[in-house]
Amino acid sequence: MKMDIKLLTAALSAMQSRRVLVVGDVMLDRFVDGSVKRISPEAPVPILSQTNSKQMPGGAANVACNLAYLGCRVRLIGITGQDQTAQSLRHEIEQAPGIEFAPFVLANRPTSVKTRYRAGGQQILRVDEEMTEPLDDATALQLTDLIVGSIKMADVIVLSDYAKGCLPPSVIAKTVQAAKKAGRMVIADPKLEDFSAYADVDVLTPNLAELELAVGAQLDELESIAAAATSIAASHRIGAVMATLSARGIMLANASGTITHETAAARDVFDVSGAGDTVVATLAAAVAGGMALGDAVSIANLAAGVAVGKSGTAIVSPGEMIAHIAHAAPAPPQTGAAYWQKQCEEWRSEGLRIGFTNGCFDLLHPGHLFLLADAAHRCDRLIVGLNSDASVRRLKGPSRPKQTVQTRAAVLASLEIVAGVAIFEEDTPLALITQLQPDLLVKGGDYKADEVVGGTIVTARGGEIVIIPTLGPHSSTGIISR
Repeated sequence: MKMDIKLLTAALSAMQSRRVLVVGDVMLDRFVDGSVKRISPEAPVPILSQTNSKQMPGGAANVACNLAYLGCRVRLIGITGQDQTAQSLRHEIEQAPGIEFAPFVLANRPTSVKTRYRAGGQQILRVDEEMTEPLDDATALQLTDLIVGSIKMADVIVLSDYAKGCLPPSVIAKTVQAAKKAGRMVIADPKLEDFSAYADVDVLTPNLAELELAVGAQLDELESIAAAATSIAASHRIGAVMATLSARGIMLANASGTITHETAAARDVFDVSGAGDTVVATLAAAVAGGMALGDAVSIANLAAGVAVGKSGTAIVSPGEMIAHIAHAAPAPPQTGAAYWQKQCEEWRSEGLRIGFTNGCFDLLHPGHLFLLADAAHRCDRLIVGLNSDASVRRLKGPSRPKQTVQTRAAVLASLEIVAGVAIFEEDTPLALITQLQPDLLVKGGDYKADEVVGGTIVTARGGEIVIIPTLGPHSSTGIISR
């Protein structure tokens, strides 16, 4: 289906603060970048001249990060060792907002780490340091107790299986059984070849290669993929199978044979690392927010299209998803101050309370949504003052904004809680506030009322200034940095 921007923004708003339990194989993803200009004289292999390196959470931890950057509250359970890699992984997870990490620590088991070497942005080698042996029965039982004790706190449970030993069949079965008893949906991203291990889950999310392994056949045509997915769902009492098909998009099938195929939403493909995690996380967040499964799949497909256009183990912000389709809106929004001045005068004559807030809103994130929702609930009509591109560059530096003012305006205007967007060229919105004369001035952060630009204008006419605390460490800068 063609994604409707109103449906998308409603879904993204509904995701906020939903609770998701993520269980699975956590790991540290490292990326070593450089250039290759010659071949080694010692062996026919390229020599990488390193220019940069970075690390970030991977595997189930990347699923948790994607959920957190969409605005969900996440509890993450996975196995780590007592090593430096575990400390690095914990540090990286702590940079993401809204994740409670509950590691199951095993002193005799190293923390998994994948190191990808890249030249010109393309992988030339990957080195895995890990132990993949399944847990012994006693340890698996201890892990199961930890998982089951966390199920009731969650709206949705995600099993992120990377076949590193955290999710043996016994742990999966007992987790699914406990989730069913508690009335919670389970989404499983499989790695085991025998899909019977995932029996009774609500949604199974294999990629094409995993689906082919499970049925023991090569699946070239969409019809054969649909038949295989339907058979898997029926054989193992799975609510639906959502198969990710890379450039061919996503297919959803259930046991009764109902098939939905979403074509790929990507415009440019740069790196597919972690794109499956983005799909699973977005699906879980949308379902947790109350979206129907078919709509949730469409939103997950859109998120995948954004993720593959990024380098590394990507996360996707709400603003990036909206911007991905905002260009297709029938007409750009009105952004002129004179237009909104006239509109405010009309609203005021009708006795409506007009609210105002402002910012750069570069890569809209959950902190922005929290501020806008709170502001909108305090007034009848909310106007957002938006810094122009030149204004953002003066405030944030020459590399900002990442999205043009036209895109940022379209993203904001698509939110039902926003009545209008007015662009201003100055460093502050003082002139715009003077022109609009709002009844309510909302600012986020640690400001004091007497420090807010335009506050005296609003209070002079009997208006109100409200300071809304910042929601955790969400920031556009943090998303860009990651």
